[in-house]
Amino acid sequence: MTVLYDHQCFTGTTYGGVSRYFFDLMRVFSTRSDIQFRLSLLLSNNDYLRQQPFNRYWTYGRFANNRRVNQAVSQINRQHSLQQLRAGQFDVFHPTYYHRYFLNAIGTKPFVLTFHDASTERFGDKYPELGRGLYETKKVLLDRANAVIAVSDFTKQDILRYFSVDPAKIHVVPLSTSMSEQKPLITDQPAATTAQPYLLFVGKRDLYKNFDTFVRAIDPLFKRYPDLHLVCAGGGSFSSAEQASFQSAGLAGRVRYAPIPDNNVLFDLYRQARAFIFPSLNEGFGIPVLEAFASGCPAVLSDRSSLPEVADDAAVFFDPDDTDAIGTAIERVITDESLRADLIQKGYRRLADFSAERTAAQTLAVYQSLL
Repeated sequence: MTVLYDHQCFTGTTYGGVSRYFFDLMRVFSTRSDIQFRLSLLLSNNDYLRQQPFNRYWTYGRFANNRRVNQAVSQINRQHSLQQLRAGQFDVFHPTYYHRYFLNAIGTKPFVLTFHDASTERFGDKYPELGRGLYETKKVLLDRANAVIAVSDFTKQDILRYFSVDPAKIHVVPLSTSMSEQKPLITDQPAATTAQPYLLFVGKRDLYKNFDTFVRAIDPLFKRYPDLHLVCAGGGSFSSAEQASFQSAGLAGRVRYAPIPDNNVLFDLYRQARAFIFPSLNEGFGIPVLEAFASGCPAVLSDRSSLPEVADDAAVFFDPDDTDAIGTAIERVITDESLRADLIQKGYRRLADFSAERTAAQTLAVYQSLL
């Protein structure tokens, strides 16, 4: 069996959850004899592919932040993918994102669509910038796909809620993390540039990530614990509005931004934190939860969307709309060493239910079901 992956998630972005997902699939499949794959890609700056390139491609790092260059690269990669599709030298096609450019070129070959989350459908009215016009594209792709992979049961239910899709063609295949493969970089220096105890927030902070509510929730907590800090890893530098909110709350000197150059640094950020906080209102899966488990970091999570499904009993949960509940949950974890130790051990045990090998094996079973 040969599977064709396209260029979409590897074009214009250096890293991210979607490209990591497809990279890990290919990484595992490259060690197996029962499947072959091809990656249709000519130009990319993706960091994961630099670790293990699966085909020859060219980088353009000097122009990576130029919008016109990225648009041109996308067109070049798309034309290359169309050539690969028309050549037909594959058994199953797995597009790596939601563009429908390929529908007239795929012929009778089956394709699998991975659906990551329904954030656009849930919050599109409140946050139009989530993806104008994406709903119709998803609808067409879900209807045409021979099989749909949902990354959690919660996401499967969202597909059924917002789209008319035959439940029989939806397969739940949970994600995984490579964080368990990391080793500590630093043993005697703080990864977060602060020797003080800190809470860790990872990833984007806008829209439904609920960061503003989280900051309001920790304000009284920080007054009670003057040595406590907040480290925000990834998601871009703080905006002027964020800096102003920190200033007005009296937190300006206690909130730090930490870039994530690689997984080793991120591993240490988790490992040294008092707790990882995830107040998001919606996650299709929630990879950072597994990252925290793999790093031995206690997780304090929103009780919404897929997070209870993924974490099970290995986290402390809170109502993300209730600032008092958020603060109480965090305080409980950072002040109770017995609870922290229990959460860390439960996190390790829960992590055993998720692996790149298991994700790949279940994905392969979906491919095989179409032949």
